[in-house]
Amino acid sequence: MRSFVDAIERLTTGVGYLAAVIVLPLAVATAYDVFARYVLLEPTIWAFELGYSLTGAHFLLGAALTLKRGAHVRIDLIYARLPRRAQAGIDLTFYLLLYLPFLMLFCDALTDYALRAMASGERTGQSAWNPPIWPLRTVIAAGLVLLSLQVIAETIKSAALLLGRPLDDEPRDDLRDVREG
Repeated sequence: MRSFVDAIERLTTGVGYLAAVIVLPLAVATAYDVFARYVLLEPTIWAFELGYSLTGAHFLLGAALTLKRGAHVRIDLIYARLPRRAQAGIDLTFYLLLYLPFLMLFCDALTDYALRAMASGERTGQSAWNPPIWPLRTVIAAGLVLLSLQVIAETIKSAALLLGRPLDDEPRDDLRDVREG
């Protein structure tokens, strides 16, 4: 099981780092659009759609790495003070009963949505640029598939911890901070 979880987490980390790099063309495109609009007095027709597409890709492709690192926003008063095994039980319950079922439904629907857009040649319809929408929809579906894989890895890690055979060497960053502080 450890090698399966490690493979998922290597994929998650690689894609997450790729998602981080997406910020660079986003910043360049935004800076150019501001320059063109206010200095050259000629706004672009493509910057808005490119901006929201890159932002969406960055967000969705980075979601799995955020889960792996335990960095999703969590408002808790009790959870962080519980022992790791109790946290694992809560996590396992939510992964199995809530996250995985909904992610599977979303992945199926969004993959179909992307394939239909690809087959029909559908375009965004948001600007004069009007690019095809299938690349963004494909990234959305891929991001959710990757998040689903990471949820499976987290489910396995939680179950292993509950069985007394933890796969993690130490607590996640967010949990370590609470215990040390």
